[in-house]
Formats: sequence, structure tokens, C-alpha cells
Amino acid sequence: MKLDDALKVSLDELRMQMLGAQVLLGFEFQGMFQDGFAAIPLVCRGVTAVGLGLMIGAIGLMVAVPCQHRIVEGGEASVRIYLTSNQYAKVALLPLAGGIGCNIFVAAQQPFGTILSAVAGIGAFSAALLAWYFLGIGLRQLWAVHAQETPMKEQDTPLHTKIEQMLTEARVILPGVQALLGFQFVVMLTKAFEQLPSAARFAHLVGLLCMVVAIVLLIAPAAIHRITFGGNDDRRLHTTGSVLIALALLPLAFGLCCDLWVSLTKLFGPGGVALAGAVAGFVLLVSLWYVVPLVIRRRNRGQDARYALP
Repeated sequence: MKLDDALKVSLDELRMQMLGAQVLLGFEFQGMFQDGFAAIPLVCRGVTAVGLGLMIGAIGLMVAVPCQHRIVEGGEASVRIYLTSNQYAKVALLPLAGGIGCNIFVAAQQPFGTILSAVAGIGAFSAALLAWYFLGIGLRQLWAVHAQETPMKEQDTPLHTKIEQMLTEARVILPGVQALLGFQFVVMLTKAFEQLPSAARFAHLVGLLCMVVAIVLLIAPAAIHRITFGGNDDRRLHTTGSVLIALALLPLAFGLCCDLWVSLTKLFGPGGVALAGAVAGFVLLVSLWYVVPLVIRRRNRGQDARYALP
């Protein structure tokens, strides 16, 4: 398999994981504003907060791959970004499995009680680990599959492939933004939202506007491709699209953390816990999406002319 093709398959697999994280994140955010949530015990509130943190971490890892591809590699297919994509995708499965367990525990606690819901949550977490990690390891041993060399040698990536991968990476990010935007619109119509402190309601509005900006920027490359270039390949489209995707992640990170603040305020009341959680989430996302790629680019700049800043 060519390196370009292997990287595209890896990006498509990230899209699959993002769709799963989208459903879980949407449930966690929206579930807090349902009528029955006020009656859940404190332990469920803590588990909900843990689940939120796990989903933020999983999404942060998955989106980090397109960030590095855009910022570090400039859209070029490289062995480094291919290996990074595989590694980040494997690591992101762990918090995704944990999020599934947390969500099942919280959803099942009221109708079935703490013990049964805990068994169900642990069982779901264990099943995910079994299917996503141990099954693959076991089959590898059973079928004596040997580790293959990294796919093929590096070479200049064709422009068409660059554009295709850029649009695929926008589709990796979009589901998470769509889930948040849907949550934000629905929540504003609930009675529980009216009971939030005014600062939390304002933060929710800011987060909603940030999600709108992120969606506009992520869809813009496809619109430019159609309107400006008539669907044809052009190097300027790739450059512009890469910049737009990279820029979209800043309002996405800010919007995520605004809603994390709102959610933690709903869980534990206004105070330091909600603010600290939101700040920690923002630092994590900005580090994964901007700081780490820029550090890698700076480190590699002297090793390969491809990384030289314009």
C-alpha cells in the first residue's frame, strides 16, 4: 500500500472514532439539562464529570492528527504523520471506552440502582477494551501476523491527494462541532438553562458563537473548492484550506471549554471547580492542537527544508 493510501485509511478510521465520541459527548452535555438529572446522587455527578474529561481528551487526541498534518507536514504524507495517526487513534480508544462506561452508569443509575448500573458500566468498558485492544492482540498472536515495515518510502504528495486529505481532515473534526452546536441550541430551550447563573448562560452563548465560527471555517474550504475553482485542484486551495482548518480549531477549543464550564457549573455549582476544569481543558486542547505541532515543526525545521517557515 502506498503511503498516501495508508494515511487516508488511517484518517477514515479516525472519522469512525469521532462519530462514536460525538454521540457520547452529546449525551453528556445534554443529559445534564434533562428533568431527571437533578435527582441523581453525587456519585453520578462525579462520574459525569469524569466522562466529560475522558471525551474531551479523546477528541483532543483525534483532532491532534489533522493539526500536525497541517501545521507540521504542510499536508505532505510522511511516515511520521502516519505513525502519529495510528498511535493517537489507539490511545484515544481508551478514554472513549471509559466514556462509554461512565455514560451507561449515569443513564442506568436511576431506573436500575447503583450496583446494577455499575456492573453494566464496568461490563461495557471491559467489552470495549476486549474488542478494541485484546481481540486484535490475540488475533495477531493466533495468526502469527508479524509487524510490517512502515509503508513505503516518502515522496512528494500529489496535489489532488493533498486536497482530498485536507477535506477528509475537515470531516474528522466536523462531527464533534456538530454535536456541540446541536446541544447548545437544544439546551437554551430547557427550564434548567433558565436556572443557571447569568455568567454561565453568557458563557454558553459565547460557546455557541464559537461553534458557529468553527463550522463556518471548516466548511469554507469545500465552498471555495466549488465556487472559486469549480471543483478543480489548485495549490492555492490547499494552502487556504489548511489555514482555515487550523484557524477553526481555536474557536472550537474555546467553545468546548465554555460548555465544559457550563456543564461543571450545572454539576457542582458556580465556583473554582468549574473554572479550573474549563481552564485545564483549554490548556490541554491548545497544547495538543497548536503547541505540540509548533514545537515539532521548530525541532524539524533544521532537518528538512519542507518544514521551513515561509
